[in-house]
Amino acid sequence: MKPNPALRSTYALLTYLLILPLMGWFGSLALRDVPFQWSHLVYQFCAWLSLSAAPLLPAWFFAMLGGDPKSARKRVWRIIRWLCWGLAGLLAGLATALLLVDIGIHRQFGFHFNGLVLNLLTTPGGFESMGLDYRTIAPAAIVLALIFAFHLAIALRFPANGHLRKLATWFAARRIISRAWPTLPAATLVLSLVIFGVAEFYQNSIITCATETYPIPVRVRMRKFLKRLGCTPPPRNAEQGKEFRRKATHLNYPWADVERKTPDNPPDIIWLVAESLRADLLSPERMPNTWRFAEETGIRFTNHYSGGNGTRPGMFSMFYSLHANAWDNFLNNNRGPLFFDWLIEDNYQLLAQTSAKFTYPEFDRTVFAAFPQECLVEQSIGKTPPWQRDINAVDTLLKALRDRDSARPFFGFIFFESTHAPYTFPPDQAPFTPYQEDLNYANVSAEQHDLLYNRDANAAHHVDAQIGRILDFLSENNRLESTIVIITGDHGEEFFEHGRLGHNSTFVREQTSPVLVMHLPGIAPAVYERLSHHADIVPTLAPWLGITSPADNYAVGGNLLDPQYQRDFFVVFGWDTAVFANGNGKLFLPISFKSSYVREPLTTFDDQPAENVDAFYSENAAQIQAANAEMMRPLTR
Repeated sequence: MKPNPALRSTYALLTYLLILPLMGWFGSLALRDVPFQWSHLVYQFCAWLSLSAAPLLPAWFFAMLGGDPKSARKRVWRIIRWLCWGLAGLLAGLATALLLVDIGIHRQFGFHFNGLVLNLLTTPGGFESMGLDYRTIAPAAIVLALIFAFHLAIALRFPANGHLRKLATWFAARRIISRAWPTLPAATLVLSLVIFGVAEFYQNSIITCATETYPIPVRVRMRKFLKRLGCTPPPRNAEQGKEFRRKATHLNYPWADVERKTPDNPPDIIWLVAESLRADLLSPERMPNTWRFAEETGIRFTNHYSGGNGTRPGMFSMFYSLHANAWDNFLNNNRGPLFFDWLIEDNYQLLAQTSAKFTYPEFDRTVFAAFPQECLVEQSIGKTPPWQRDINAVDTLLKALRDRDSARPFFGFIFFESTHAPYTFPPDQAPFTPYQEDLNYANVSAEQHDLLYNRDANAAHHVDAQIGRILDFLSENNRLESTIVIITGDHGEEFFEHGRLGHNSTFVREQTSPVLVMHLPGIAPAVYERLSHHADIVPTLAPWLGITSPADNYAVGGNLLDPQYQRDFFVVFGWDTAVFANGNGKLFLPISFKSSYVREPLTTFDDQPAENVDAFYSENAAQIQAANAEMMRPLTR
C-alpha cells in the first residue's frame, strides 16, 4: 500500500475544527460589554484562529512522527508509529479536556485554571471551599474520560480506516486548501501580535484587556519600533486618566462601594521610596535623619514586608494594596490605584519623580496612569550618577513645595536610586569603611559580604541625607503637622546571607523586608512590632483622606492603627514565583512551572530548611485558601 502523506494534515485540520468552538467561547467573553471597534473584532478573529492551534501543537508533533503506519515495512516501525498516533490522541484529548475544565472554572469563578487553583483543589478542604462535591465531580470525570476515549479512537482509527484515508486523499487533491490552511494559525498569530502591539502603544485598553480572557494570552510590545516609524503616543492628561477608569474592563476593582468625603483640610503627602532599602539599614548610624524622625514623630515598623522581591510587585502592592498577580490586568487597562483617584478628586497638586524610568516597569501605565505628563519627572540618566540624580530630585521637590499653590493640597513622590546596585554615593562621603570599591559581578562572592554591606550602607546614608533635607524643610516651615510622610523601600536586598546577591531571586527576609517609617498628623511616635505588609499602607492612610468604608471593600490589607486589625499571613511575589508566609513558615505557591523546581518549597519563617510540605498545606489550609481568594478578588466579578 502506498503511503498517504495527507494523513497528518487532515488529522490536524479535524482536531483544529474540534477545538475552534471551545476557544471561541473565550473570545466571546472579550466581545461582551465593550464598545464596538473594527480593530478589536479583527484582533479577536485572529487571536481565535491562532490560539486554537496552540494547545494542539504537541499532538500534531506526534502525529507527524507517526506518519502512515501501514507504509512501514518492518513491524517494529509500525508499532512505534502506532504508539505515536496513540500519544497524539491522548495529547489532543488532554488539550480538549483542559479547555473544558478552564471553561467550567471561568464560568463559575471568573478566572482561568492555574497553579493556584490546582493547589486549592489538592489541599484538604479545597473542593468543598469551591463548592464542589460528588454531584459535580462524578459527571465531569465521566465527560473527561469520554473525551480522551473519543480522541484516542480518532487517532488510532485515522491511519487504518478506509473512509478516513479516502477523505485524506480527497483533501490532498485540493492542494490550495490542504497546503495553505496550516499557514492560517501562523499568519493570524503574527497579525494579532501586530494589532496588540499597536493597541498597547496607543493605549487601547479594549484590545489589550482582551488577552486576559484567553487561557493562553500572547502579547508583544512595539513602542520603540513604532516611535522609529514616526508614530507618536497619545498625550497624558488628567482627562485621559478619567477615561481610562471609565473604560476599565475585566477588572473587579474596587469590588464594593467605597464611601468617602473630602476632608475639610486634606493633608499634604510626601511619599519617599528608596530602591532596595532593606530593613536593617534603618539605624542611628546608617540613617540618622530617618531614625531621629521615627523616634521623635513617626511610627517605625520592625516586622514589615513588601509585596514583592522586586520593584514591580513591591510598588504595585504598596499603592494598589493588592497582590501583584494582578499586574498585567491593571497594565492592560491602564488603570491606576484608587489612592490616586482620591487625590485627583480632591484637587491635589501632583509631582512624581524617579531617578530611573517610569516606563520600566510600566509605572506610567499602572501606578501613575492618571498623572498628567508634566507631573511625571524623570531625572536625567545619561552619565549622571544615581546619587546625583537623587540630589536633583530633592531639589525639584523642594522647589515645588516653595512654589506650590497654598490653596491646594500637595502630593510629592520620589523614587531614590542610590541604594540600587551598584550602590552609589558621593566619593567624599563614605562613613562606613572598608567597602567594596569595585563591584564586579564576575568575581564578587560571599567573602565580600561585609564590604558589600558597607557600600550599601554608604548609599543608604546618602539617601538619608536627602530625606533629611526634606524633613528639615517641613519642620522649618511648620508643615509637619499637616503632612503625611512615608519613608520605605520597594523591597529588600541580600548580600549572600543565604547564598544570593541582590533581589528578585528568592524570598528570604533580606530580600523582602524593607524599611517603613510613617508620620501621621496627630499620631504619637511608636514602634509597631506586629506583622505589617505594603498592602496595609493605603488602608492606614485612608481615614485621613475621608474614607469611611472598610478596607475589605478595596484592599487586601488593613489599617495598622486599628487595634482590631491583625495580619496573620502575607504573600510576596517575584516575576513568576510567589510565597505564602505566616508564623509557621514560608511556602512556595505554584503559580508557574518554575515553582515546581524550587530547591526548598517550604522553609521556616526565618528562612531555615523545613520539611513535610503536605502537613503545612493541611494545617494552614484555611489561610492558603484565603490568600488565593485575595489574589483573585480584583480579577473576578
